[in-house]
Amino acid sequence: MSASIQRRPGERLRDNPLVGRALGCLALSFVLALMIGKQEGTQQDFGLAFREAILGPRIVWFLLIGVLVFLLLTFGPRVQPYVHRPGIRPLAIGGLTVVVAFSLLKWTDSTVVSDGKFSTLSEAASKTGQLAPLARTFFTPPLPWVLFVVAFAVAAAAIVLRKAALSWVGVALSVLVGLWAWYSHSLVVSLLGTPDHSTGALVALLGFLAIAAACAATALSAEESANTRGFVNRIFAWRPGMPLVAVALVLGVMAFAIATWFSPSNQNATLVDTASLFSSTGLAPLAKAYLSWLGYLLFVLSLALAAFAAYRRDPRLAWGAAVLGLVSLVLNLVALYSISALGAKSAFDGANGPWDNLGTGGWLASAAFLLLAGAGYVVATAGRERGTIARTQSDVLAGIGKIPGMSKALILLVVAGALFYPPMATPFWQKVLVSEIGIYVLLAIGLNVVVGWAGLLDLGFIAFYAIGSYTTAYFVGALPIQPPEWMRLSPLLCIPIAIVVCLIAGVSLGYPTLRLRGDYLAIVTLGFGEIIRIVAVNNPGNFTNGPKGAFGIPTPAIHLGPIHIDWGQSSLQYWYLLLVITGLVILAFNRLEQSRLGRAWAAIREDEIAAQATGVNTRNVKLLAFAIGASTSGVAGVFFASQIGYINPDNFVLNNSILVVAYVVFGGMGSLPGAMAGAAVLTWLPEFLKDQVPAEDRQMWIGAVILLMMIFRPAGLVPARRRTAELHGFDDASSAETSAVPAGEGMGGTK
Repeated sequence: MSASIQRRPGERLRDNPLVGRALGCLALSFVLALMIGKQEGTQQDFGLAFREAILGPRIVWFLLIGVLVFLLLTFGPRVQPYVHRPGIRPLAIGGLTVVVAFSLLKWTDSTVVSDGKFSTLSEAASKTGQLAPLARTFFTPPLPWVLFVVAFAVAAAAIVLRKAALSWVGVALSVLVGLWAWYSHSLVVSLLGTPDHSTGALVALLGFLAIAAACAATALSAEESANTRGFVNRIFAWRPGMPLVAVALVLGVMAFAIATWFSPSNQNATLVDTASLFSSTGLAPLAKAYLSWLGYLLFVLSLALAAFAAYRRDPRLAWGAAVLGLVSLVLNLVALYSISALGAKSAFDGANGPWDNLGTGGWLASAAFLLLAGAGYVVATAGRERGTIARTQSDVLAGIGKIPGMSKALILLVVAGALFYPPMATPFWQKVLVSEIGIYVLLAIGLNVVVGWAGLLDLGFIAFYAIGSYTTAYFVGALPIQPPEWMRLSPLLCIPIAIVVCLIAGVSLGYPTLRLRGDYLAIVTLGFGEIIRIVAVNNPGNFTNGPKGAFGIPTPAIHLGPIHIDWGQSSLQYWYLLLVITGLVILAFNRLEQSRLGRAWAAIREDEIAAQATGVNTRNVKLLAFAIGASTSGVAGVFFASQIGYINPDNFVLNNSILVVAYVVFGGMGSLPGAMAGAAVLTWLPEFLKDQVPAEDRQMWIGAVILLMMIFRPAGLVPARRRTAELHGFDDASSAETSAVPAGEGMGGTK
């Protein structure tokens, strides 16, 4: 008898791959149940957290997740054709957005509700008799989740079945549920009677609108497969500048209709309320006119002129829209300064000075005016862009050529966010922006030169960060050994000195390691980083003050005649100073990447021997990579030392070097925007997770995100074009297919 016949039934079941897959998925869901939640053990009962995780109804939901994963893995090939249908991506984004809003975000800032989360609020609101029946019904558990599941299921069915009628039903249902959630939240806020700046309801509304957009895309599209790149290109190519006008319209309506302009923690005053609040005060006439009627007029005129110029593609109208948008932006900032300065003068809400006690409305309006001015600029300059222009509809859909104004529009969106989002953030997030995100973005930009462009793995990059910080501490007189009085400098004047010192340190590291590659180079740089930290700990000659570090590092300041600027009052001031420096570094490095030196780095990264054979001076080019990357890290060290005011060797441990490498890899090696995006996301994520998961589990979740990123997007968040070509090629898959060959041609053909 054959071996297969002699197997016992139990052995056949055990060897069945479906059984192994099912057990693996259930084990995964079991581990997730242990990971997710705030259950923790005690020294007296180590099994407490384990029992709380699995002995309860919650384990059923996690087991259902395992079953869902098993079904996706098993029937994935059958589902695969539907994954690329039009509308599937906005459906996934919308569903994830609603889940985040219902599970993670706050729905109220009132202290009446303990944590402000949706589950806590819904439990309390459903039992509140004073609340309107419509809102009380919405918050009745588990109705919100049921409505979401139904809307998501209808949208998914519409995408799979390609039924237009079902798609429009999904649109109506999603919009209705989203508006119901928003209206119910507004009734709760009105009942509580306290200022509320929570984002849960708004994010949920946006998620349901995304699901509605997915259904609309399914109903209106006749294509079998979604072409996201072609869709985006078609939007930008239809009328250059029009996407900026659309975003500005949304921001402007929010700013002038519903957003808070003044006293967000007390009065919560909209623009109309602010005009009434300052009507009988000594506010400047221009600011008073702006609050009452001029702001509305400027927004309508700027919006209409920018939209008309974009639609007609008229350069003269476009320049007029750009000028009008900038003038409106200046007047908006003047009005914000006037009301905040007058409020601070009377110590309203305890304001300390201008720009205090402002809400989000004025900053949203500023972003809207900047985008309208940018739309005019994009339209006016779209016809003069150099490069290959996509001229046909097929080129646009395939992503071939350069879409006029697309890169400028994306840059303007980023600039508007960098300028006007930080004032709307809480003091905690403003501090995170400066002391973590801003500093690590600079470090990632510098390391990207070494790792991403030149291909030299550096695991001791944090050493240059330490050298820049200690150089600043020395020249400001914060170390035991102090410079002569005439050499004492402010932190801003320490920047060129830190650049030179770190540049020399980079060359000192690079020169002895010129012949090393790969893992050997990584080990040497790792040792260099540890040497710098241990030297700082051991305190040779009483220079570094050992583990105690440097105290009393002053904040940056400029005192030139009548100009007196001090950056030590708030994190927001540091952010704008850091933004200017980072912008200059980005401009310089962007030109550097396109230069002869940048191409030499790329050649060394791909094949050093071949680069040397073609005439590249590999020694000098590699030394320049170490020197330029190290100097950028020195600038980051200056800002870190002056912003924190205290440094010690524990700030420069090996773990920080590994993190910076992870930022570059996560964002996209060799991509300047990718390095910045990776640093921003991976420094924001731990802070966001502080209120979501126990501190002990935070790094585990970050590791899981990085693993998923490496699996599903190995080139990074914003990959470099060369890296994308290495993984997928420059052409679309369709263009790579072999075309038919006539019978009389090719191998074996006859003439």
